[in-house]
Amino acid sequence: MTNGDWLRFDGVDFTSSAARTFSARVASGIAGGASGLVEVRLDSPTATPIGSFAVADTGGWQSWRTIPANIAATTGVHTVYLTFTSGQPADFVNVNWLTFTH
Repeated sequence: MTNGDWLRFDGVDFTSSAARTFSARVASGIAGGASGLVEVRLDSPTATPIGSFAVADTGGWQSWRTIPANIAATTGVHTVYLTFTSGQPADFVNVNWLTFTH
């Protein structure tokens, strides 16, 4: 993913017990100490983020790490967007999977 990209996941059910943690399995081979920001948003790619985490070089594009982050307490069914921001024009992260926990 590169600066300005986003992923959309429809019908994510957080249930009535608030989710408070987000984890994503990511990899990055971005060079030169560059990094990027992954933000979690609900129902629109421009909504206020409910959580985020930074991604830097993990050792390669297939060198996976699971990164946890806190999110605002979230319940109900939503469309979840992951948005990607970086000061670099090149790709900065691969996303393998994501999960929310209560």
